[in-house]
Amino acid sequence: MAEGVVIDTSFWGARAEGVAALERELARLRRVQSAHARELVRPIARASVLNLIVYADREEHARRAARSIADLALRHPSRAIVVLADRRGREAAEKRIEMHCQLPIPDGARQVCYEQILVRASGDVDDRLASAVIPLLVPDLPVFLWWTGTPPLGSRSFADLLRLTDRLIVDSADFARPELTLPIIARISEDARGRFGLTDLNWTRLTPWRQIATSFFDVPAWRAFLDGITGLRVGFAVDADGRDIHPSQALLFVGWLASRLGWRPLETLAPSEAGGLLFAIARRDGARIMVRVRPRFERGLDEGDISGIRVQATAAREQAEFVVKRQPSPRHQTATVVLNRERRWERTMPLPSPAIVELIGEELSILGSDRTYEEALDALVELA
Repeated sequence: MAEGVVIDTSFWGARAEGVAALERELARLRRVQSAHARELVRPIARASVLNLIVYADREEHARRAARSIADLALRHPSRAIVVLADRRGREAAEKRIEMHCQLPIPDGARQVCYEQILVRASGDVDDRLASAVIPLLVPDLPVFLWWTGTPPLGSRSFADLLRLTDRLIVDSADFARPELTLPIIARISEDARGRFGLTDLNWTRLTPWRQIATSFFDVPAWRAFLDGITGLRVGFAVDADGRDIHPSQALLFVGWLASRLGWRPLETLAPSEAGGLLFAIARRDGARIMVRVRPRFERGLDEGDISGIRVQATAAREQAEFVVKRQPSPRHQTATVVLNRERRWERTMPLPSPAIVELIGEELSILGSDRTYEEALDALVELA
């Protein structure tokens, strides 16, 4: 957001001068909402089950988060504090604060009032953000921190906000250099243990891929191939020009397999063609596995989404390929098993593609960390 841009009050609401003025404005808006609800003979409930802090350094990310919070109001009513940090501004930090009351069921009999506050800080705000946020938190409720970009290790504002947090939410889909940024998340994860939970929305998107990969080897006749994997290919979507390279989801899948099967690094991640990666991993028995992570243009897919996986394996002199390919329209995936170059099994099934609001809603129900995710990160750190 460029210096001098005025906050859109039609979206964010009127400015309040300080915390006391904010609370007065919140009380006034609650009275207005209650009066309107009585006129419509509809009860209104003021409810907060958590504090949600959203950090963004771009207004478009802040707006996207605000819309998601509004959609979640019925399931997860909260006091949401959207921190919009404009580090390019030269003015002293200023706070613009407001509240919104959403109606999650427009034609229903019940309205839920939740509070959304905007804190806009300009210039060097590292030593001011936490002190601006703390008075706004509702006591005795858990605190979730949704960081919309790459968390900056070493940043005072990030460290101060983490001290307030019960759970940190990130989205590695936005990480353009995962070989550098995922190890940062791994360090945060290591520091978090015992202090706060950590989740990655991109990991949640991987759930159906991990489930179908696991289901292949639930079949007794195919289980022996699990210890004989010789090659792994993971494709991920890019735009038509191949400029937006976001392989975080594909690398998390590789890290997950490596952590589950005891694979060890032989080579560090090496660039391949057109933004891809090519490297070798050692199986538990020391055999070499070639891993290729390939960018592919696929219509209907978001940049970074996995487009397909191919696992090659041998067992008892038999060769097998376990393939999952994404079908972009409609959103389905086709799983295929090929034994000795003969197709033995195939099935097409729906592929869930949850929106950001659904991913956030799922994570707001959880406080603890995901140990499987942490181990996948650890495996990637060894490769980086």
